[in-house]
Amino acid sequence: MISLYYLLFSMLFFTLITGAILIQIFKKQLVISARTMDYFGIDEEKIKREKKQRRKTTPHFTLLKKMSDQGKYFVGQRMPTSKKKELEQRLREAGYPLNMSPIDFRFLQILIGLIIMIGMYTLVGNGDTGFLSSIFLAGVVSVLGMYFPSFYLSVIIKKRRQEILKSMPDFFDMVNLSIEAGMGLDASLLKVCKQSKGALSEEFLQTLEDMKLGKSRREAFSDLRSRVPVHQFQSIITSLIQADLLGVGMAKVIRSLTERIREQRTQLAREQAMKAPVKMVFPMLLFIFPSMFIVLLGPLVIYLLETI
Repeated sequence: MISLYYLLFSMLFFTLITGAILIQIFKKQLVISARTMDYFGIDEEKIKREKKQRRKTTPHFTLLKKMSDQGKYFVGQRMPTSKKKELEQRLREAGYPLNMSPIDFRFLQILIGLIIMIGMYTLVGNGDTGFLSSIFLAGVVSVLGMYFPSFYLSVIIKKRRQEILKSMPDFFDMVNLSIEAGMGLDASLLKVCKQSKGALSEEFLQTLEDMKLGKSRREAFSDLRSRVPVHQFQSIITSLIQADLLGVGMAKVIRSLTERIREQRTQLAREQAMKAPVKMVFPMLLFIFPSMFIVLLGPLVIYLLETI
């Protein structure tokens, strides 16, 4: 035991001595490298691209890529155009998670369904259940698994709409301050979008990009209104389009719009507060009232049972 401790201590001591010697030898190069990295920073995007390129060169990744491309082509050929448009609209409302196209999303659904079906059949098929029962159970679970991405996409859309509603007052307040400071509407939107991150900034950046590509402000704002199906936001964009057509000052329009947004949020909060008592009835009936009855009437029931 003593020799083992001595060996470990000797190895640790030798490692520390070797490291200290190497640091002293390459001290100048380490200092230069550290100062260079502090000044120029780390190009993380370049590192990610290099890692991704190295993964793409592996034979397994190439085979999987070919199989997925063939599967997407097969799905795209048999997917109706109306379904593509509908799924494209939902993905647009969700902000294109993972940069997926409608075909990629449908292929992901089918892939998840197949994996769940194979896994469930592997688990259930080894038991006493019959072949048809195992296939039926695996099929039902796989169908539920296929619709899980669609359900999750609906959750993302709902969260994104709530985020847009929540960030609207502060966003348009900053735009109004920039306009009153002497900037134009486009420059104010660009400045605010760069300073604040979120779904609303992404949508306005896309609108400004469309205007750079040749669309008029009215067309770009109309596309923005169709992309974000939020009633309050659509009414604001409609007011901005009308103000731009009539030549009304944008500062006054946006100031009145922000006041209206805050009033609507106050009314929405009051509406939710009025709905709270109705929503609390069912949890009280299921969880609170039974416990209260047990506490209040339990001793009486025990007393009656003992006396009778």
